[in-house]
Amino acid sequence: MKPKFNVSVKRFAVLDEIADTWQNGDFLSLLDAMEYGDTTALSDGEIRELCIMGLQDMEPESAAALVLRHKLGDVLSEGQVENVAHDMPDNKMWEEYVNVSLHEQMFTVGSLLYEAFPGVFPEPDAVQVTLEVTAANDAAKLLSQGRPSESWVVRLLGAGMDEHSVLHRLYSAQLAGAAFPQADTIVWTARSQVLDSDRVDITVISSGYWLDPLRDTKSYESTAQPDEAR
Repeated sequence: MKPKFNVSVKRFAVLDEIADTWQNGDFLSLLDAMEYGDTTALSDGEIRELCIMGLQDMEPESAAALVLRHKLGDVLSEGQVENVAHDMPDNKMWEEYVNVSLHEQMFTVGSLLYEAFPGVFPEPDAVQVTLEVTAANDAAKLLSQGRPSESWVVRLLGAGMDEHSVLHRLYSAQLAGAAFPQADTIVWTARSQVLDSDRVDITVISSGYWLDPLRDTKSYESTAQPDEAR
């Protein structure tokens, strides 16, 4: 029996920063890279404020390169860092960078740079969607009560979008198939909250590139399933 769900879009919100992606340790590391000096007497708020001010004292592209090295220096080569830093003032790299698996971290970088240079870097616009998912049969009830897999979540989201959405145009075969290996790069975060034996809230954060088609959606049905076990 295929699972069947009734889905309502409870909340659609645009985020300029994802909570807890920037910690004091990050700001201290950036201040150290900027050779700020002794930070032991600074409060948490002062640490962030001074970090932003330090970035503002730099040229925007140099600031971008510094933040990129901090967040992605173990993934990107120095040449890639310089190329991305050059492109960031004109492009939403959390949507456009060729390596989709880095989009979430690109957004994290972009959110801090926008705070420092709001007229220079693109405004951050990640999307948080909360779906209320109601099981309409026993198969759906069993599936919805467990930890949400990225493949199931992406198919659940895709069921509310038409065939012209980016998700369907790029991944129609994966949405309809048995394996969706790219799902964990599309879903940045997903968490569930069980409401009762039939209902669960699924909250997803990703870029508007993927989630914008749900902006005006109210409700829909889905037969989404996770990847088949191998």
